Amino acid sequence: MSRLASAVLVVALGAGGAHADSFDPRDVDKQAHMATSYGITFSVAVIARRFGVTRWKAVAIGAAATAVIGTVKELVDSEYSWGDQLANTIGSGTAAIVVFSFRL
Repeated sequence: MSRLASAVLVVALGAGGAHADSFDPRDVDKQAHMATSYGITFSVAVIARRFGVTRWKAVAIGAAATAVIGTVKELVDSEYSWGDQLANTIGSGTAAIVVFSFRL
């Protein structure tokens, strides 16, 4: 097993159990997750586009980077939150829509 896989396993096992908190878009924490995920996905996609990466690949790279960062954050956090992950997904999806809408 690689060192990275071992580290991820240790972090995952050390994290608290998953809990299904409710998703309320009026919750400031969920708004922060959506805004941060939007910003990361959008920024990575725009930078990748400037380097000549196709739109689909740029959005995929941005969304993947956001998913990894968000998941690691949730695993390190005291309890894994499905509501936070949903907010991250909404933020990334919104960024993808903007990138495709404005042909960035």
